[in-house]
Amino acid sequence: MIAGGYAAQLSRLPLSSDLCKLLLVASILAIACRRSRYPAYLCLGFALFMQAGQEIVDGRLQARFANDSLLTQVRIVDFPKATGSAVVMLVEPLDDHRLPARSKVSWFEPPFEPAIGDIWEFELRLRRPRGYSNPGVFDVEAWLFRQKIQATGYVVSGKRNRRLQTDSESAIDSYRREFLARADRAAGSPDAAAVLAAVGVGARHRISRTQWNKYAVTGTSHLMAISGLHIGLAATVAFVFARALLGVLRIAGNAHALAIVFGVVVAVAYAGVSGLGVPAQRASLMLLVAACAIARRRHVDPFATIAVAALGIFILDPVSIMAPGFNLSFSAVVVLLWLARMRKNMAVSGHILRRASNTVRQLFTMQVFLLFGLMPLTVILFHRIAFLALPVNLIAVPLFSIVTVPFTLTGLAVGGSEGMLGHGALRIAAISVEWLLALIEQAARLPFADTTVAGIQGFGWLVVFMPSLLILLPRRWPGRRLALLAVAALLLQSPGPPGKDCVDVHVLDVGQGLATVLQTERSTVMFDTAASYRDGGAVAEHVVVPFLKTKRITRIDRLIVSHADIDHSGGVRSIQEYADIGAMLVGESLRETNLASSACAAGQGWQTDGVSFRILHPDPAAPREGNDSSCVLLVEAGRHALLLTGDIEAAAEREIIARTGLTGVDVVVVPHHGSLTSSSAAFVDAVSPQLAIVSAGYGNRWGLPKEQVLSRWQAVGAEVLGTATAGAVSLRLCRADGIQALRTDRHERRRFWRESAD
Repeated sequence: MIAGGYAAQLSRLPLSSDLCKLLLVASILAIACRRSRYPAYLCLGFALFMQAGQEIVDGRLQARFANDSLLTQVRIVDFPKATGSAVVMLVEPLDDHRLPARSKVSWFEPPFEPAIGDIWEFELRLRRPRGYSNPGVFDVEAWLFRQKIQATGYVVSGKRNRRLQTDSESAIDSYRREFLARADRAAGSPDAAAVLAAVGVGARHRISRTQWNKYAVTGTSHLMAISGLHIGLAATVAFVFARALLGVLRIAGNAHALAIVFGVVVAVAYAGVSGLGVPAQRASLMLLVAACAIARRRHVDPFATIAVAALGIFILDPVSIMAPGFNLSFSAVVVLLWLARMRKNMAVSGHILRRASNTVRQLFTMQVFLLFGLMPLTVILFHRIAFLALPVNLIAVPLFSIVTVPFTLTGLAVGGSEGMLGHGALRIAAISVEWLLALIEQAARLPFADTTVAGIQGFGWLVVFMPSLLILLPRRWPGRRLALLAVAALLLQSPGPPGKDCVDVHVLDVGQGLATVLQTERSTVMFDTAASYRDGGAVAEHVVVPFLKTKRITRIDRLIVSHADIDHSGGVRSIQEYADIGAMLVGESLRETNLASSACAAGQGWQTDGVSFRILHPDPAAPREGNDSSCVLLVEAGRHALLLTGDIEAAAEREIIARTGLTGVDVVVVPHHGSLTSSSAAFVDAVSPQLAIVSAGYGNRWGLPKEQVLSRWQAVGAEVLGTATAGAVSLRLCRADGIQALRTDRHERRRFWRESAD
């Protein structure tokens, strides 16, 4: 059934609700036939996922309300997350059919911070959920889908926004909010308080992106999600407490069974307070199945238990199998069960020092198994191998198990008590977290800490799964050591650069802005760096830098920033922090960088790997401000050419044609995102490309690209592709054959649950 769900994830064709129901009924009937049972289960899983997914898609914001100002009343249903000068909120409508069930909205510079449970009247501007589409980059659209977010947008600033009611949250949310306040008072730093909030009540909104990156690099992200470790400890402590109390009180009846029930109830309650994430659901269901088996005096098959838990979560929420937490959580438990089965006959005896040594050895073996067993998933999901997880978790897991989680749970259990017990327990937990954060901080600074794996291609997919041979095969089994060779192959593999006389071109999907990566056999040129955000940060952090990592690009020989507009220059600092930059050319002087640069000037040029690069504009004596100061770059591979135009307007276009006599290129990146001020008829006729690429944001407020502009390019025979609808556009331009391997990311990754390319 779960395999059917995974197959449905990859489906490109949607099924109507009626067809899904028909398939569900047919699958259930086919299960009764012995010969067709397993295909029927597969179809049933497929139908369940398709039905759930289609309900999410059908519930999205109606197109007629997109980008309209909607005055509406909403409730904030989760902890708001502060990002720079903005607050990001998850809201649900109060009796307003125009809004979907769940929307994610940003509020820039709110007058005061909203809180979970607040009811507000907002003026919202929403659109259907859509994300950037780039190869090897975090898939925002998939995340929005599995979170069941059916609209995104922002609060329109103004006096129409007003809070109608406070403290309308549920009792559980009120309990969580109160715990956060106590964690703030107990912790010595915001980072420690954020971890206590994550461990105690599953509130991870306070953990910064920088901290998340450090946890990912050191393999400690799992500690921040309430999972089997936390649920198991809660159940164990509750069981021991109940068993001791019943023994002291000499309660008649089966004290052991009563203690088990109490442990399960406490664990499930803790999972409920934590927000019922997938790992917490998995641990709770496994605990419930095991408790039922023990109560009925049945043998507990751990693999059957985890299978029942996985199936239960899938049936309750089929879309949850898309979450990395589902795959990693269940895979980690399977790996640990496999280790336990392999070592079940090993006796532990001898002196206390020998036992302690054996415990350390077992912890080390467990971490080795988890590292290699989960390596295929971490490579596929995150494009990285966290080698530091092995040494760091040897310290972090015992510290969390013995100190952090038990004392956090104690602080959580005493509720609003401000006595020594509640505050003291949280203070001890906070101190242990501060020790751990210091360890993570030092480990993350090691030179080999962030081990990124390049994008997997071709036969590389076979190598991805080979590291798991180290744990699957018995000792001394032939081929077991191939796992180590596979790890080396993953680290060394790199996407093949183009050969001599060729250049790879990647016009990335960066919304309203431009970022283009040009790669020859031995060099990399980058033209523009995308925009920066109004609330801090830059698109380059989330799109450009991850893309460069998957391509194994760590040096940019020339960084060209066409001009100073923020949608072209906003990512310079992020690129500078990540990559070694050889030289920098700018159309206008940039304020927010200390990197040495020189001005673009017509006549500049260089050659590398059989490819010629020439600056066509601006004239050295021309004024250096405004769109017409943009650098214009011509890339030539023999008689085939690519033209990058920045934001030049009609005057600069005329100047370029008059000075250079430019005619006939293969590919052009359309000037100024398809604005009416550019792409003059004379320029379009002179350039006459086979392919015209428009880099613009989907549904942007300027309505770019303009229909008249698109019509001009199409009239000269150009195929027009926009990053807003096609995603990142990649191609190879070669001296011999011109345009090759044209790829649009949104087409390659289309799924039934993605927004269409229209």
